[in-house]
Amino acid sequence: LIAVVARQGQVVPADVVRRGAQALVHRGPDDAGEYLAGPVGFGFRRLSIIDPTQGGHQPMTSPDGSLTLIFNGEIYNYIELRAELVALGYQFRSACDTEVLLTAYRQWGADCVQHFNGIWAFLIHDRRDGTLFGARDRLGDKPLYVWQDEAWYVFASEPRAIGATRLCSLQPDWHRLADATRWDRMDHGSGSCLAGIRQIPAGHRFHVDAQQVLTQEPYWKPPCEIGEPGTRAESDWIEELAVLITDAVRLRLRSDVPVGFTLSGGIDSSLLICEAARLKVGDDSMIAFSYQDAQYDERQPIADTIAQAGARLVRVGDEELDVAARLPQVVQANGEPVHSLSAIANYSLFELAHRHGVKVVLGGQGADEVFAGYSNFQWDYWHSLFADRRWAALFNDVRCHAGLNRRSMLPVLGATLKRSLRIMLSGAALYRRLRDARVPDRNADTHAVFAPDFLRMASARSLTPPEMRLAATQLHALTQWPLPMYLRIEDRLSMACSVEARLPFTDHRLVEHGMRMPESLKFSCGVNKVALRRVAQRRVPASVSSRMQKFGFPVGYGLPTARGLHRLCVGLTATQGFRERGIYDLGAVSKLLSREPRERDIDTLFHLAQCELWLSGMGAAKEGH
Repeated sequence: LIAVVARQGQVVPADVVRRGAQALVHRGPDDAGEYLAGPVGFGFRRLSIIDPTQGGHQPMTSPDGSLTLIFNGEIYNYIELRAELVALGYQFRSACDTEVLLTAYRQWGADCVQHFNGIWAFLIHDRRDGTLFGARDRLGDKPLYVWQDEAWYVFASEPRAIGATRLCSLQPDWHRLADATRWDRMDHGSGSCLAGIRQIPAGHRFHVDAQQVLTQEPYWKPPCEIGEPGTRAESDWIEELAVLITDAVRLRLRSDVPVGFTLSGGIDSSLLICEAARLKVGDDSMIAFSYQDAQYDERQPIADTIAQAGARLVRVGDEELDVAARLPQVVQANGEPVHSLSAIANYSLFELAHRHGVKVVLGGQGADEVFAGYSNFQWDYWHSLFADRRWAALFNDVRCHAGLNRRSMLPVLGATLKRSLRIMLSGAALYRRLRDARVPDRNADTHAVFAPDFLRMASARSLTPPEMRLAATQLHALTQWPLPMYLRIEDRLSMACSVEARLPFTDHRLVEHGMRMPESLKFSCGVNKVALRRVAQRRVPASVSSRMQKFGFPVGYGLPTARGLHRLCVGLTATQGFRERGIYDLGAVSKLLSREPRERDIDTLFHLAQCELWLSGMGAAKEGH
């Protein structure tokens, strides 16, 4: 979607809206529409999924002509909401969720968002008073960016559409780019890697009044409180989780076009396709898309899952993944930097789905943040026990972890206590200064090819002791990093292939339930995702539920990858623009590229290549900062 709003009463030119919409054709190749009403202009590109007839055409106007809507996303519970609204006296002309959203706004106003289960970014123009209302879904599955100056607001699904209006030029935000380069941190806060372009925060609604003043407010936040052990039986937590997962999958299977799945050998994606098979008994049309790298052998759990689900497997092998050819496509599709080479595998899966005529793909994103799948959460759990002085529980959990991993308990316990003491001391400014001066740069090789002045633009990273407890680190992972980054990349890569990614684990009911569960149902005795594993034990093959490793869709770090990235970097750094960029250490780059590539160079080559691909794609030069 694209929306242009005049702040000084001028008329929005039609060509401005059309250029912005044309830049989003990949997100909606099936239909197009526009709406021009003096100081307001909407443009829309549609990917037709629910009611693919003209009944779902956008922009959509209410029967009385007063309200006009553009809406990117899906309201999964639209069938239930439609029945509720019919009972209230409303009539419907179509079978699509767009009309349900518009009617819900007519009934409940700004509180309509509280009734939705889905993913959305939308704007509604009210002709009666010249105002606009909009909102973004709770977790931020669907994007919404805004740029403004004294004369205009421009809202869009991607920054490139804002640039395409020609009301502003796209320039890097060098501080955010430095964060991405130094810390691999992206999409934290409301900013973007493009100067002057920010996001409407997830879980927020906003209003542009008749005086063209934009205000926004949160309507939902993930819960922070964790259930106390013993206040509710663990079996009750598990049973409710099982019911919620089933219903989240049920709602996301609603589609008038084919639905597929991305499948790794892990619990998250395996559980989703097995749940779908239970719900779609006798349906032999399910299709799963998988990437299998030779360095990470997941063939057996994937084969077992496919057999249980009765699905058809379509795979991308590592022999088909040309990293040097794919990385420019991935960077172009994102329009911003990505976190790692695994984005290439994700892009290839969505492209594969598109080639097989599948417009909707269910994936497991979000489970690690909600159910504690990351390895650092183990240490955060132990720190929580330490901070609460639950010494016996800490001792027993470390002992179980050591036994499970065939390690001596004392070194693990010593490392745990040492880490917690450092966290407690980190509240003191003097300690932080001494610590920061002594901590080695773990990514020194990568950082060496960038100019020190550029890296110093990155924001400082400091966390207070309370922010290192499990509940706080989970909340940070959900709302700051890494989930917002993963959701942005998932959206950009899928929509670049005209495919909609649906993520059952970001269902707000699951998030609320998962965040409130006791810590022992998240990480215990060296086992992550405790509650999710107990649900999965009854529903996925044993070869999946018993696995401890977390792979996702990793791209192998072998010599072929290093050589491909090396060739790509040699070409990128041979230009005058690269030499004048002003953010690289040209001597270090020359030294890197003059020798034979090594596997240990892959991260450095990746960061160098993607940074220059992105900057050269925007035509940014040294004078841009």
